[in-house]
Formats: sequence, structure tokens, C-alpha cells
Amino acid sequence: MNDLVLPYHQLRQFAIDIFVKMNCPKEEANLAADVLLNADLRGIDSHGLARLSGYVRLWRPNELIVANDLCVHETPSTAVVDGDQGLGLVVAPRAMKIAIEKAMQVGTGWVAVKNSNHFGIAGYHAMMALEHDMIGMAMTNASPLVAPTFSVERLLGTNPICCDSRG
Repeated sequence: MNDLVLPYHQLRQFAIDIFVKMNCPKEEANLAADVLLNADLRGIDSHGLARLSGYVRLWRPNELIVANDLCVHETPSTAVVDGDQGLGLVVAPRAMKIAIEKAMQVGTGWVAVKNSNHFGIAGYHAMMALEHDMIGMAMTNASPLVAPTFSVERLLGTNPICCDSRG
């Protein structure tokens, strides 16, 4: 059987077009597509374009998908961002950008996000700090998918954590 292979730019444009058709602003559609394709390029297919259909299923027609990443609490080194149910693929990089800006100013930056959804691979966000010669960390909670030993039901999330540095 022959596998269909498409060039990166075509896959990226396909994802952008889907997000735009879902009323996602072009800038956010570009970022969301980049996060998804970044996973595919790293061999993490479970968090790449395969996730696109899930975003389509969550979409409500006539509803604008915008990441209103509003800071609801802030100190010189911390912030809490309300994602306003926006795309986690967009909210998380913006939160990481805030953390990086804080770290540049005071030496450390920590940002928590609430009211968001799936944010793709944690590594995408953690690696943003590398461009600034910083250590990046990204973590999230997850729905209960794992049954503890001897349990009959799923009670634990996988709760991924990523820490990245150039050292």
C-alpha cells in the first residue's frame, strides 16, 4: 500500500484553512497550525494534525474562536491568565510569552492558565524559552484516563510535564 505524503507547507495551509473556516482569526490559525505540526515533526503523531478533527468537533458554528488570554492576576514574576475557553494551542504560547517577558525583567516567570483546552505538546511551549537562553517548563492537567493499580475505573490524568534547556 502506498502512503500519501504531502509537503509541510500544504499540511500547514490545510490546518490554517480549517481553523479559519471555524471563525478563528488568521494569526491564531497560523499559531494553532504551527503547534500541531510541531508535534508531527517530532514524531508525536497523537498531538499533531490527527487532533484537528477533535477541534472541529468542539467547534460551535457562528461562534468566534478567539483566545482572550486576559491576565486576571499579576505580580512581577507571576500571572494567572483566563483563556476564556479559547484554543489551548494559542493560549499556551501566549502564556509562555508572558512568562518569558517576566523572566527577562525579574529573573523568573511563572504563568498559570485557566479556562482553556488541549494545548498540544508541552514541548512546544517549553522550547520557546530556549530562544532566550532560558529553561522552559510547561505542564498541564488531563482528564482521568488511567486506572490506578487494582482500580476498576479511570481516576488519574497523565498530567504531562516538560522541562527543556540547552545545557
